[in-house]
Amino acid sequence: MTRLAWTFLRSAGWSRAALLAGTTAVATALVLVALTMLLLPSQPVEALFSLVAEPGLRWGTAFATALLVLPLLLMLNQVVRLGTATRERRLAALRLAGATPAQVRRIGAIEVGFPVTVGAMAGPLVFALLRILFGGQRVIPGEGMHVVDLTVTPPSDVVSYSRLDSGLSLIPTSVTPAWWQMVAVVALVAAAGVVTGSLASRHLVASPLGVSRRVRRPAPRPWGLVLVGTGLGAMAVAVSGVFGRGQALVMAGILLVVLGVVALGPWVAFRSGHRAARRTSDPATLIAAGHLVSDPRPAGRAAAAVGAICIVSGAAAVMEVGVFFYSNSSFIDPFFVTSFALVGGALILVLLVTASTLAVHAAESLVDRRRVLAALVAAGTPVSVLRDALWREAMLTAMPLSVGGVLVGAVVAGAVGVASADSTGTPMVNLAGLLVVCGQVALTVGLTWAAIRIAIGAVAPRLVQATAPANLRTE
Repeated sequence: MTRLAWTFLRSAGWSRAALLAGTTAVATALVLVALTMLLLPSQPVEALFSLVAEPGLRWGTAFATALLVLPLLLMLNQVVRLGTATRERRLAALRLAGATPAQVRRIGAIEVGFPVTVGAMAGPLVFALLRILFGGQRVIPGEGMHVVDLTVTPPSDVVSYSRLDSGLSLIPTSVTPAWWQMVAVVALVAAAGVVTGSLASRHLVASPLGVSRRVRRPAPRPWGLVLVGTGLGAMAVAVSGVFGRGQALVMAGILLVVLGVVALGPWVAFRSGHRAARRTSDPATLIAAGHLVSDPRPAGRAAAAVGAICIVSGAAAVMEVGVFFYSNSSFIDPFFVTSFALVGGALILVLLVTASTLAVHAAESLVDRRRVLAALVAAGTPVSVLRDALWREAMLTAMPLSVGGVLVGAVVAGAVGVASADSTGTPMVNLAGLLVVCGQVALTVGLTWAAIRIAIGAVAPRLVQATAPANLRTE
């Protein structure tokens, strides 16, 4: 069975294996970066940016770094499912030939587990490269600035090196995870990949003919709203100051909101497709909407990270207004400028990862539906209509998540800002601030639209291959 798994791995193409390994390597490196930040002592003897150097901000920075792994995991899941229909037919043939369910699961685990394990083992090398590029600068102990750290309770006098020439020094170099910690992270990520590979062929355990895959599944339910509501409630409690550990509640609330938005992806895809199918007579939109209604989960999973990205963008827009427009001083600390620039850069990178996930999903859809698409073209459907259908399917899924996410982030952050303004007596609203928020909301939605166009345009040549007459034959 191991030899068959290697055969399946080679038949899937080395590009798929490289995507699996590369995604896993970056995810492992980000986990190691977050772990290194948490290992840093309260007064590090190296020049680091304030987001990492200050003990009160460090936990939030490590948490945000760990959250960057989520889009990579979504992309990993999408790459694993690339060519699912073809792989399931091969595994079903093995079941008919006498393979047991355990052997089928083992083949799926090896096929995906090998490149994922290689990527996880390469993660420490990526981590070392990131430390070279963004590592802190060693300094002489005691030569920093004596400042009062207001981010901890009670405030304390510390020696800070963050005001030195730290640049973009974000990763500590004075501490390194122990060997067993690195091994644990690598093993955890590799195990997650093996489990994903096993679950990819779980339908064939019940029936070698793949009957379970052809049964119409019930429509997705908006269970993610429960997580979103719980997360917003946790953040509201943290802002009210009822509990002392407000930072932990805020991070827990953010995590619940992000997971809730990700869970809502399939439901949003189904509702968008259902609504579009009832209100349009355009052929491309009807094809896209029909596919979303019949199978909304793959498209919803691919676009799920868009909502989380836009929530952060909307909240950042309101925070920028609070810093740059409502400040009582004409001097703006460069710390805020650099911090918001880092947030913006991270959001753009995550958006590119999400666009790549959408492109992988589009390629998967073309591979799995190539016989249907070839039949449509043979019946007289123009290829341009199918190309528009591919684009509109992504738009129907991603744009509602984009608009809804950025509005939720802006409204929640605005409500927190209004509550803070009431307690401090600062002005709450002005026209310039509202225009800036609206402008960033529009910019976020526009970037999402552009990312979708680029992603679908990248896989457009595969559409011509998928509609070739040779795909009409029975496999």
